[in-house]
Parts: sequence; C-alpha cells; structure tokens
Amino acid sequence: MKLAKSALAGLLSLALVMDLAGCAPENGSGNADSLDTQTETEDFQKNMHQIDLHSNVPSFVETDTGYYFYFAGLHYIDKADLRATIVCGKPDCDHTNPETCNAKLGAHYLLKGGDRIQYITIDFENGKGIKAVRSVKTDGTERKLEQELKFQEYSVDDSSYDYAIYHRGCVYYASDYILYRVVSGGEKDDAEVVWQPEKIPETEMLDGFPIADPNEMSYTLWADGAFLYFMVNLPYEDGVYRDTLFQVDLQNLSTKQVWVTPGEDEVGEWETTGVSVSRWYVKDGFLYFYLSGGDFWRGDLTTGQNEKLADTHEKTQYGSAIFSDDYLCLLNDVPVAFYGDPTVVPGGFLRSYGDTIFVYSLDGQFVREISLKGLYEDPNATAKMVLVCCSGKDIFFTTTGYTVLENTYGYPGQTGNEGVTNLCHADIDTGVVSVVCRLK
Repeated sequence: MKLAKSALAGLLSLALVMDLAGCAPENGSGNADSLDTQTETEDFQKNMHQIDLHSNVPSFVETDTGYYFYFAGLHYIDKADLRATIVCGKPDCDHTNPETCNAKLGAHYLLKGGDRIQYITIDFENGKGIKAVRSVKTDGTERKLEQELKFQEYSVDDSSYDYAIYHRGCVYYASDYILYRVVSGGEKDDAEVVWQPEKIPETEMLDGFPIADPNEMSYTLWADGAFLYFMVNLPYEDGVYRDTLFQVDLQNLSTKQVWVTPGEDEVGEWETTGVSVSRWYVKDGFLYFYLSGGDFWRGDLTTGQNEKLADTHEKTQYGSAIFSDDYLCLLNDVPVAFYGDPTVVPGGFLRSYGDTIFVYSLDGQFVREISLKGLYEDPNATAKMVLVCCSGKDIFFTTTGYTVLENTYGYPGQTGNEGVTNLCHADIDTGVVSVVCRLK
C-alpha cells in the first residue's frame, strides 16, 4: 500500500537526527570519478526555475542573447529589444497543429539552453511513466530524443511531476521518492541513486491501475556549485510539518540536513507560520528566503543561524516573490486562501490585487518600487499576476483576466474561466512596465 504523507514523512524524518554520509554507498554508487562535476561549466539556472509547474505560467531558460520560454509553444525573447517570436520558422503556419508546427514540442517544461534547447516530456503508457529529455535546435528544427530517465512503473506521486534540473553535465530528478542523477545523454539504467528514504512505499493498485494519493510528498530540487539541495516537508515532535532543506555533496553523495523553516518565536508571524517558507534561493552557502506576510531573511547553511535582511512586511500584507543572484522581487499580491470580499474589487475572489513590485538587493537594501496599476485599467484583461523570473534588470510576470458578471445577489463575480493571459516585463533600472506578448 502506498503510504500517506504522514507515514512517509515519518520515514524521511529519520534523516533529521543523523548525518547520512555513511549511507552514501548504500543509497548510491558514490562513484564521482564517472561524473566530471567540477570541470563542467554549465550550472543550474537557478533564477529560471522558481515557478510552480501547476501555475500555468511559462517555463524559461536563458542564453547569452535572449530568453526561450515555453507556453503552448516555444518562444524566444531578444534581450536587445524584448521582441518575442514563436520559434517555428514556417511562414504559413498558424501554430495550432502540433503535428506540423515546429514550436509545438509537447514540453512539460524547459530544462536548459545552449545551441540546442532541452526540455522535459512526461507521458504515461499502460500505467508506466516515461519521463524523457528531448532537444530542438534554436530555430525549432531537428527534434531529438536525448535520453529517457529511469522512472518508476506506476508512478503516481507528486515527485514524478517535480522539476528535473540540469547541473554540470548531469540531470537530477525524482521518481517515487527516489532522487536520481544521470549523465546528460546517458542511458537511463546508468542513473545513480542520490538519496532515498530507508523504505520505499508500495503503490496501491485498484483493478490493475495505480491510485493517486493526494497527500504524496514531493521534492524541490536545487543546485549550487558542488552541492545539490532538496527541500521536503517533514513532521516534527510537535506534530507540525516544516520545510526542511538537505545538502548533497556531489562528489561522494553524502547528505545532511542544513536548514529547517524557523518558528514564530525566531522570525515572527507570517502567512504559513512555522510550516512553509514562501520562496527561497541558495547562493554561496547561504539560503535567502522570503516569508509571505513576513520578512526577507538569510540563513547560514554552515551554522544554521538566520539573519533578517529587510522588513518587507512593512510594504505588503502577504505577497509572493522571485529571486535572482542580485535581487529579491516582491509582488504585493494576495494568496488564494486570503482572497477577500468580492465586492472590494470588480473581478471577484480570483483577483490577486497585486499592483506593485518591490525590489531589494540580495543584501537587503531597498532598490525601488515598480507600479503595475496601469495594467488593471480593464478588469477583464487583468485579474491576477504571477511573477515568473528575474535576470539582470529584467523581471518577467504574467497577467490573466476574468470576465466580470453580476450574480443573483447583485455582487460582482466571474465566469470561472481564465481570459487573456499576457507575458509582461518590468525594467528594474527604469521602472518601465510593458506587455511583451499575448500568451493566450
């Protein structure tokens, strides 16, 4: 039987009280000689991989000259003029037919850039999950299967849908609670186990089909230099689940816990006090994290000490955020659980209310605020905003509209169907906001 979240987390929580360095030979081969993790220069694009895969926003990768993103098709944004084009190359194509349009890759998300754009596809055949890395040339031609990933049969847990990440010549990914790595372009059977719980729960079957458990646990993967990181939500003695960060040495696969979400007694109250960190970013041995409804902090992954960098709660009651190597970008939107009276703003409870981006440097200094109020002139065109990524001076975010209706009680509501979605850009240097392109 597949374990519920609490049971599985109990297995994982054993790692909270022990350094798993001694488990490396058991949980993985530990043969770092086969993987040149030190000389490979292509690092995980941290600032391009912070979105929720289920949030219906574009997946980005960056190159020297521009950005590629996937949203119902592959697109390119030139850094020089921010002009967006669909990567198809067929002059008579209407970009609707996946059988004929070069841009229709069927990508779940983009993995990395370069002379070929790599992307992940996820398919299920006869109950068996197939997760593959594919690539295409930057003009949308010459699709290629790079490799299939070792994927557990009847994989129905959330970790199967988590990001795979590329870092220094290897692909790292999760399947059924097991973290794997495999050389880019390598055979799936050569995948090494990076880490796994002491006992892998069995999948519950019904009439020959797997049953999805809504309480499955998933990993958030990260890489920085010579380390892999993964965040999981684990139970503690007080019965509260807390986001917990583990660090994996990529040379010998030794694993240890380096951080846990702090409690209200240390960092004050925020939206999900003592449970989940709202957004985080690892750089040079430090964890930078934002607490929605709280503040901007930095955790030392060597000492475990947390330091407040900025009082961001003074500028937003809740808020969502994205990071880059240089900035924290904070949008003063309202999480779903806190949507208020639909009479407050036309558009109803699906409206996110975010109308300003506050920018901080990574050392906590306030840089500027960028007004987005002009994007709300038509409530049918903009009802919510989602931050996507930041690089250099570029901030990308989406806006989505909803149709406003009058319900039988005379209060404004909405159809429940999303309307126009636009990809927008904000310039940190100038504060100028523009619509890059319409996504749908």
